Amino acid sequence: MQKPANEDPARRINTLVSNALAYTLRGSLVLAERNILQALAIDAENVDANNIAGLVYAKSNRPELAVQHFQKALAKSPNDSSTLNNYGNFLCDSGQLNQAEQIFLRAAKHSSNRNPEIAYTNAGLCAMRVPDPDQAARYFKTALDFNENNSIALFQLAQINFAKKRGLPALERLRSYAQYAQHTPQTLKLGIEISRLLKDKQSEVNYFNLLQANFPSSDEYQWAAATIGN
Repeated sequence: MQKPANEDPARRINTLVSNALAYTLRGSLVLAERNILQALAIDAENVDANNIAGLVYAKSNRPELAVQHFQKALAKSPNDSSTLNNYGNFLCDSGQLNQAEQIFLRAAKHSSNRNPEIAYTNAGLCAMRVPDPDQAARYFKTALDFNENNSIALFQLAQINFAKKRGLPALERLRSYAQYAQHTPQTLKLGIEISRLLKDKQSEVNYFNLLQANFPSSDEYQWAAATIGN
């Protein structure tokens, strides 16, 4: 489809960048690259286009191109929170955990970032890979200071507390999670595990029934059915 002759270049770039991001999230990386290259052909310095180009190349396992485009976006807009978060996730996925942490903190602490909880959550998830659950917990708690309904942070804190055998704080975090997000097989399994730690049979049965009713084909339900009552 040809673009209209009088279409504003900035609007055209925005459309192509949006398309590229949508295709990337769907896993259609060939189409994503096609759109983002068209956007860069219009303006090779565009921050959003270079940011999403970095994301496309990161997802398609072309790290050198990913770095090139992330750094090009940051050279023009050093505190762009979207680019910093995407670049940080790329570094974390690449095993460059310390560098990723610094990028996330750079995003989180800049005054222009309206959603610092995203960067703190990403920093926490990256810290879990070290693994450093204590540092991760600090980041997740900071994320909740900015947004108390951050379901990712709540679930991760429930997991961390459970791993440390802190049943009541784990259950409290999981119940808070359920106020803001739908349960998944993973969260319901954790609920069963926490209930068993607390020796709370009724709570265990409640989580089991939810798992059975909503996810009867899941691996988590098969695990629960095989271990219920043990």
